[in-house]
Amino acid sequence: MRADRLLSLVALLRRHGKLSAAELARRLEVDRRTILRDVEALSTAGFPIYAERGRNGGFALLPEFRPDVGGLTADETRALFLAGGQPALDRLGLAGPLASALTKLGAELPEDRQRQLARSEQRIIFDAAGWMAGPEPLPDLETLQRAVLTDHRVRFDYQPMPPARPGVRTVDPYGLLQAAGSWYLIAAHRGRPRTYRVSRMQSARLLPQASNRPVDLDLRTLWEQLRGRYAEKRPGIKIKLRTTPQWVDIVRRNLSIQLIGEPTITKVGQEMILEAKVAGIRGTVGVLAGFGTMITILEPPELITAILEVADQLQDQYRRR
Repeated sequence: MRADRLLSLVALLRRHGKLSAAELARRLEVDRRTILRDVEALSTAGFPIYAERGRNGGFALLPEFRPDVGGLTADETRALFLAGGQPALDRLGLAGPLASALTKLGAELPEDRQRQLARSEQRIIFDAAGWMAGPEPLPDLETLQRAVLTDHRVRFDYQPMPPARPGVRTVDPYGLLQAAGSWYLIAAHRGRPRTYRVSRMQSARLLPQASNRPVDLDLRTLWEQLRGRYAEKRPGIKIKLRTTPQWVDIVRRNLSIQLIGEPTITKVGQEMILEAKVAGIRGTVGVLAGFGTMITILEPPELITAILEVADQLQDQYRRR
C-alpha cells in the first residue's frame, strides 16, 4: 500500500539522515520515479524533506523534524497502544520499557484521545497463548537475544523432532521469531538458513566469533521463504470428513495442529464437508476420536481403519475391567 510505503520512506530518512533516490528505491522495492512522486507527496503533506544535489546528494528531513503525536488518528492510537499488550515483549524483557514509552507518548495526546484510548484498553485485549497453554520454559532466550543483537555466533544442544538426530549446533543467528505462541531462532547452519525451536534448546553459549549475517538480509522475507519450503516438503495426507454446522469450526480448530494449509469447508444439504491435508494418520486419529459420532470420516480408507482399530482397542481395554 502507498501509505505504508510513505511511512517507511520517512522512517528511513529519520534513521539514516540522507539517502539517494536510487537507494530509497532499492530499499522500498520500487522504481526511482515512484520515489520522486512519493517525496513530492510528502512535501505537499507538510513533511520537511529537502534535496541535496551532486555526487553525494540525496533526500533528507530537516534535523529538527519530529512527528506530530497529536496528529495521530483514533485508529492509529488504538493500534499502537493495544499492540503493546503482546506478552512476547515480556519474554524479551521489554514489557517494562514499552509500557514506559507508551505512557510518555500517551501523555502528549489530546485529552479526548486519551479518553478514547483508555476506553479501548479496558475493552480489547490480546492473548496469543490461548485458553489452556502456559508459557514455555525458555532459559536460553536471553542468550539468543544477545547473540542476535550483537551479531555473535551461538552454540547449543538441540533436540529436534524425529527422525532428525539430537546434537550440538553452531550457527550464525539471523533473528528471533515468535509464531503461534512459540519462539524460534532463525539462523544459518553451515551456510544454510533454518529455524530452531527455542524450547528444544539447552545450554546456549554465546561465542566470541562474529556471526556471518548478510548485510542486505530481510528477516521477514526469509521467514516467509522458510515457511513456504516447510509446507512444500511435508507430503501430507488428504482427508474428508462429514459433520454438522454446529461442530465444523470446533473440528477445524482441534485439527489445526495437524493441518498443512487451510482446509476447505463446503455445505451439502444440512451437513458440512471438511477436506484438508494433514501431517499424519496417528496424530489425526488422536484428534478425531474425541469427537465420537459428531463426525464421519469419508476418506481415506486408512484413516477409517486406524480409528476403528482405536475403537476396538478401547472396547477390549474396558471390557477386561
